[in-house]
Amino acid sequence: MFELLYDAISTWRVKQKLTSYGDNIRARNAGWLWLGENSEVHVGNNVLLERKVRISTGKNARIYIDDNSYIGDYSNILAVKEITIGKDCAISWHVCFMDTTSHSIGVKGEKPRTKIEPIRVEDHVWIGIRAVILKGVTVGQGAIIANNAVVTKDVPPFTMVAGNPAKVIKEDVIWE
Repeated sequence: MFELLYDAISTWRVKQKLTSYGDNIRARNAGWLWLGENSEVHVGNNVLLERKVRISTGKNARIYIDDNSYIGDYSNILAVKEITIGKDCAISWHVCFMDTTSHSIGVKGEKPRTKIEPIRVEDHVWIGIRAVILKGVTVGQGAIIANNAVVTKDVPPFTMVAGNPAKVIKEDVIWE
């Protein structure tokens, strides 16, 4: 009984911070949204944000989480520009999305700069525990990202990637 009440209150508190949201969203992470000035977070229908999902944005950043997607406990979505998560995605626990290097970096002879590029996760993607999705990556439809993978490059549709850095280990994969 207490858990249902907590979920209802938590969901209500999270909805207050969202730019838009669909029907039947559940958010078990009240207070874990840190939103920069003029940033937007849009959440679709039937989305579940589990316990302690952290959503952080920079000024003018955008986050889109589409219908029927699940984001597991302690996952972290950090957007300085834009992160898009498609429909029917299953994102496990402790997954990290970062569309920025967070600090200025460079090599000798270059002026260090902070690199920022959007992340796009297409529909029906499964991301395993403790995976990290870095700036500029597009994860293709139906892809599977293995536990602990560090994704630094685009993932083709219907492939499975694993490792650090993540590499294709299987093609023509399907999952339910």
